[in-house]
Amino acid sequence: MTERSSIESSPDASVRELRLESLVGHRLRGSDGKPLGRIEEIAAEVRGTDWIVVEVHVGPGALLERLAELTSLVPLFGALHRRLNARHRVPWDRIDFTDPSRPRATVRRAELERV
Repeated sequence: MTERSSIESSPDASVRELRLESLVGHRLRGSDGKPLGRIEEIAAEVRGTDWIVVEVHVGPGALLERLAELTSLVPLFGALHRRLNARHRVPWDRIDFTDPSRPRATVRRAELERV
């Protein structure tokens, strides 16, 4: 993939490549237009010889997850710990990347699994 574009389509319209590092930090909105949070963590699984993205984590707790070395300090902060623990899983197949600079979930917050 080239540096000039964050997304490219292949001859098969259902297969696209996305620069994952360009997604981290982007705000994700739900299908109702309300903010879900920033994309802070991207989870992938090995399937055969490929890595497949399965979900993204959004919310303050997802940032904490990404900065895992700080998690040992969080219980000391009480209410802050509960606030930072708030994060949601958004399945990869529930995100619309038609405009990669403005990703949008096809579900509302109430439909998401809280981690």
